Parts: sequence; structure tokens; C-alpha cells
Amino acid sequence: MWFKNLRIYRLIKPMDLTQASLEAKLGEHCFQACGNLEFSRYGWVPPLGKHSELYTHAANGHIMICARKQEKILPPAAINERVEEKVQELEARQARNVFRKEKRNIKEDVIHTLLPRALTRSAQTYAYFSARQNLLFIDAASSTKAEEFLEYLRMTLGQLSTIPLTCHGDPVDIMTHWLKKHLPKGFELDNECELRNPLESKNTIRCKNQELESDEIATHLKAGKRVIQLALNWRQGIQFILAEDFCLKRLKFIDALKEEAVTEADDFASQFDQDFAVMGLQLVTLVDELLEAFGGMGKS
Repeated sequence: MWFKNLRIYRLIKPMDLTQASLEAKLGEHCFQACGNLEFSRYGWVPPLGKHSELYTHAANGHIMICARKQEKILPPAAINERVEEKVQELEARQARNVFRKEKRNIKEDVIHTLLPRALTRSAQTYAYFSARQNLLFIDAASSTKAEEFLEYLRMTLGQLSTIPLTCHGDPVDIMTHWLKKHLPKGFELDNECELRNPLESKNTIRCKNQELESDEIATHLKAGKRVIQLALNWRQGIQFILAEDFCLKRLKFIDALKEEAVTEADDFASQFDQDFAVMGLQLVTLVDELLEAFGGMGKS
């Protein structure tokens, strides 16, 4: 349940749904497995999995929800091989060439034949609402995955106006300044960054397992390269990579922080609740301090 990535969206209007009404709406669009001829399915599942039937879980003013996506696995190479076999059989039997439109029809027939026997794979996306900050936190590595989640959430709720969280300053300028000069209180450099020449986007340097205060990094900065990703350590509790679009990647909560959440409770639900409470508090505080360091929240 501990988030691995973080994309944050600001609610343009405070969500006026109670947990009970949100629970009801999610239940109306709960996950159902793929049918025989369906490529994929999307729907809501309980955040606690088999340990609860509720589609929401609340702690410390935060409400967590979870979506599941199931997809059929049909390798393109396997489809193309079967199509080619069908085409060759038809050409040999009828002594004629099979043209593009007919090949497309054959491909559709092959897919419909294979779909009922295809294996499936599933992935879950967790997110939670922070009522105090009027924000939605989504555990998604890519903007595509986050937008898919948001699109389904909007459909479920009828409407939900959100925009990606932005800061008042330019993240690239500020991260470059941090690397050149010094970081704000509570933040420390880790050992990874990505630098780019603003005049040539393909001129990018990726540095891993490297001292970021070294002469080599300083030389790149003097040559005009700017920081588009920067690995940071926040209050010796959370490690992450801050990107130019103000998303947090590869979140890592140190063991001491996770141990803080460990309880003597024997059941999964109680431990989940404690983990969520600790994680939610830490991430909210981290985002507050990041926004303060970046000059506040952007207006658009």
C-alpha cells in the first residue's frame, strides 16, 4: 500500500461528497472481470482487498480508493503469425492474392477467436483525497495511468474538476539553483539527477550513483545544462526523485518510518489503517514543505 510514485491533482472545487455517498457511487461502478470478447475492464475494488467489502477507507481526514484494470494478453507477434497462416491458406485454396482490406477482416476474426482463450493480467491504482489540502494523491508512475484513473473517477462521480498540482516557481529553475547553491531546510541531495541543455532537448545527461556536488556536475551546470530531475532525501524519512512536472517518482520510505507504523494488531485491516495514517501524514507534510520551498501553489 505504501505509494511508489506520486502524481498530485488539485480539486478546483472542494469535493462535497461524504464518505458514504462516495462509497455508494464507487459501488455502482465496481470492477467486473473481462468478458470473453473484451480486451479490458476497469472498475473500483476495496483498498483492503479481500479483507473488506468497502470501496473507501478513511484515516486522519484522508479517503483512499482503489481501481483495478484487467487486460487480455494477446501478443501482436502471435496474432500476426496466425493471420499470415490464414492468408496463405486462403491464397493457396483460391489461387489469388489476399489484399489489405481482406487481411484486416482476417485479423479481426483471429482476434475474436483468440480473445476467449487469452490470459489476463491485472494492475491496481491507489489514490486518496486529502480534504485539508483539497488535493488528490495518485500512485501512478505515468501521466497516462493517472489520467485513465481520473477519467474513470469523473465518469463515476458525474463530474470532478481537477488540474495537475503546480508550484508558483519554475521547478527546473529552482532545482538547478538547489544543485548549484544549497537546498532548503529539511531536504538533502541524494545520488541521482538528470540534466538537459535547454537549447537542445536531446542533449541530456543522466547521472546515477554519483556525488552531485562533484566538479563534473558543476561543469555541466556551468555549460548551461539545467536540472529536470533531482533525487532528494526529505528529513531522512523519504527518498524520491522530483521531476520537472512536479511529480514524485520512485518514492522510498525508510525502514524506520515503516516501523513507526507497525502495531501489535493481528488483523490486516488494523495494520493497513496504521500504514495509511503514517504515509498520509508524511506525504501531506512533504508536499506542504515542497510547495513552500517552491514559492507556494501555482494558480493554474
